[in-house]
Amino acid sequence: IKKYKNKNLPLMNIPSNWQLEGLNNFSGSIWFFKEMILPKNFNNNLSIIQFNGVDYFSDVWLNSIYLGNHEGYFQKFYFDVSDIIKFNDENVLVVKVTSPLEEPNKVWPYKKKLIKGIFNHHDCRPGGWSYEHGQDQNTGGIWNDVFIQLFNEVFIESTNISTKINFENETALVKISFSYYRKSSSYLKDRIEITIISPSSKKIKIQKELKLSEARGSTDIFIELNKPELWWSWDLGKPDLYELKISGEYINSENLTFGIREVMLNEKKEFYLNRKKLFVRGTNVIPTQFLSELDQKKINSQISLIKEANINIIRVHAHVNRAEYYDECDRQGILVWQDFALQWTYDESPGFISNASSQIKDMVKQLYNHPSIAFWCCHNEPGDQIKTLDPFLYDAVLSIDNSRIVRLASNYEEHPYDGWYWGNKEHFAARPMGPLVTEFGAQALPEITSLKRFIPKKELNKPGSESWSYHDFQNEQTFNIAEVDKGKNTEEFIENSQQYQSQLLQTAIDFYRRGKNKDITGIFQFMFIDCWPSITWSVVDYYGKKKSGYYTLKKAYQPLYVSLGIRQKKYSLADIQKGNKKLNIDFWVINDYQKEFNNCRLIFNLNEKTISKININNISADSLTHFSWEQNEIILPRTLKAGKYKIIVELYYGNKNISVNDFEIEIVKV
Repeated sequence: IKKYKNKNLPLMNIPSNWQLEGLNNFSGSIWFFKEMILPKNFNNNLSIIQFNGVDYFSDVWLNSIYLGNHEGYFQKFYFDVSDIIKFNDENVLVVKVTSPLEEPNKVWPYKKKLIKGIFNHHDCRPGGWSYEHGQDQNTGGIWNDVFIQLFNEVFIESTNISTKINFENETALVKISFSYYRKSSSYLKDRIEITIISPSSKKIKIQKELKLSEARGSTDIFIELNKPELWWSWDLGKPDLYELKISGEYINSENLTFGIREVMLNEKKEFYLNRKKLFVRGTNVIPTQFLSELDQKKINSQISLIKEANINIIRVHAHVNRAEYYDECDRQGILVWQDFALQWTYDESPGFISNASSQIKDMVKQLYNHPSIAFWCCHNEPGDQIKTLDPFLYDAVLSIDNSRIVRLASNYEEHPYDGWYWGNKEHFAARPMGPLVTEFGAQALPEITSLKRFIPKKELNKPGSESWSYHDFQNEQTFNIAEVDKGKNTEEFIENSQQYQSQLLQTAIDFYRRGKNKDITGIFQFMFIDCWPSITWSVVDYYGKKKSGYYTLKKAYQPLYVSLGIRQKKYSLADIQKGNKKLNIDFWVINDYQKEFNNCRLIFNLNEKTISKININNISADSLTHFSWEQNEIILPRTLKAGKYKIIVELYYGNKNISVNDFEIEIVKV
């Protein structure tokens, strides 16, 4: 401290990832110094310094006394500084943060030791998966808040809320488990008050005498609720949330939210929410590469875009995000599949397995109270480590939480990249790799204004250049598998790229959704938004601009959806002019809602004129109904001329338009 105190050290805003504060491509250790004076009247019995997120290793000193260390980028951690901190005098906090480069080839990428998931190895991050640049733009830093908390006697370390619904009796048992810390192990008695406020503003208050006789411990409190107001995904109901308040004379006050719901995955991998079956229409998300930049405005915008696209579940892809992101999913009724921060392969030593098991428990404890989280998943694309590493993690999760669905991994056999890494998009007709598909998709370029912000002007029309590769563009797959036409200029290339992604998503989703109630139970498109300025599988670019694929996703993910099987795209003008030329089309009416619709009409419009009305007496809840081309008498008007036409298909429930789709046909002269 003496050595550095008189030096003119540079300043850094905290919280931040150091890459965003000008330390470009820095890997290693940074020493942070913070001087502070606390007012005398702040003095209290128990003083805690808490860190809400430091990437990755931390060593902490206060007033030259070493407090301890921590490993892991996402966890909250704290130190008792009651006997060290000064009031009305200067304090010096020193934090050494180390986020190292893992040794290429020897450790990285196949025997990684850092548990950072996509933040230090992924094909959507800076440098992609290249050996030379795949660890660029290190995410190290004190990326979340640091604060000092003062308590009378007792600090509540964590509060976990579990619920068990009795559907027959219409009651719910709420278990409130909290762990505490205090300086002394002497006997202490406190009377705490617990208040539960329902979504409809009903209050329940109870008082409980708390007897503490140790420095660290835990206690459970049980409360039964009548006629509980359940948390639902937005497409099945309201995401009702309860508020919990805890207060006492010696214990610190706590305000939390929780939801009451039950999730289950049966042997067929059919998902149930509160005993109602739900076809999961999902996407994968990496909201940002740098967690410090993900503020509430960006979170609100992203979750709103997700909901607008008719997505009912997100897969938080191979990382743990900040608490506010899950809070917003809770509020907006978006279900969450939560991956642990393991991406591809890692060290398999006993030490690493122990560390990973400990950190996955940290994840479960930290996110426990979010009703939106339905799945825990231990590893993304582990390959054979699904047998050697992941069973330990699976057991670790179950030791903390058996109320959610726990998956060993999301592995390659659930990731059909037909039309991108192999084959072509028409292969989706076979509905590969079901019943629960956790990744599929194709890359698409962002719009020209976005592309110009991160690709140098001289390389804008050179997709084989280093800058394109660094920003994650996959040249081989784009041109030699997807066979996207480069076009005459960058604008045409962008259009062709986005159209290809859109067509692949449309094809895949249509075929998969036609497998509802048969061999497909849910799908997760890959990827929703770019986590940094890049060219990836996203349907929304880093700057929030929607690609064509976004609108396709929104249309094809409608909970009530008319899926169109276009058997014929071109028609002879001569046949049209003869009259009675039938539109060669199949369609499927798919209802993911848990309610039926009666007296519906399907209307086909061409040139703003209705060419057919089909009455559908009943659309059952959670159903799929196929209407084959033999059943359909949709006649094309004989007055049509040669050219391309868009046909708009609208589903009406009474006078309300409840679903829309469209397709194109072409009339040609022979």
